[in-house]
Amino acid sequence: MFDNIDLKQLTEAELDVYNYILKNPKAVQKMTVRTLAQASQTSTATIRRFCRKMKLNGFSELKYLIRDQLLHEQKIYPAYDINTPLTDFFTKVSRDEFEHQICQCLALVRAAKTLVYFGIGSSGSLADYGARFMSNAGGLAYSITDPFQPRYFGNYDLHDTLLIVLSVSGTTDELVVRAGNFKSHGAKVIAITNHENSPLGRLADVTVSYYMPERVTDDHINLTTQIPVVYLLETIAERFVDGE
Repeated sequence: MFDNIDLKQLTEAELDVYNYILKNPKAVQKMTVRTLAQASQTSTATIRRFCRKMKLNGFSELKYLIRDQLLHEQKIYPAYDINTPLTDFFTKVSRDEFEHQICQCLALVRAAKTLVYFGIGSSGSLADYGARFMSNAGGLAYSITDPFQPRYFGNYDLHDTLLIVLSVSGTTDELVVRAGNFKSHGAKVIAITNHENSPLGRLADVTVSYYMPERVTDDHINLTTQIPVVYLLETIAERFVDGE
């Protein structure tokens, strides 16, 4: 829907507006700027700034854009349609800026002797997968999925180690503390997260953000798609083994 937008230029609040529109395009058609601000838990000023960054003349033009997109696809979006954000993601990965981030990751991977993949919950399962896939590609890799595993103390030298941290929010205390512990001993850190400006994203040497609409149930279960993470893990490993 917003093919030409550079998501890195959006603030966290503007990203909340962006994600809400992607998930609820039909509902937005019936909203005022004030009700959209309330629904997305932002402000009317944030929505106006978002419109300007979309190179739109205001909220009315934003609604026309959404209406035209819905008519073009000749269907009514369900409450959540995974095809829309994934289409946006795979459009963005073809851009030079994303390619630059992948190249930065590859440079760190090749410079390291040991690769450590770290995540908790669903991200922990992906850390296991990422370490195994990288091992299949010839890298020396293992995973940490226990956030309570003792941290490094003393004079450990981890300058030849790369920590790859997977986190949707980038705010989990155990992940941020562990990443900081690795860095304090000389390791480099890559963060693969949904929020570039999160504490984890700011701590990392390289951050790759995928900007998927987050889905959390009433029971606080996170159902945010992890397809972009799998794509990133496999892309880095494939290029590592191919020597690109």
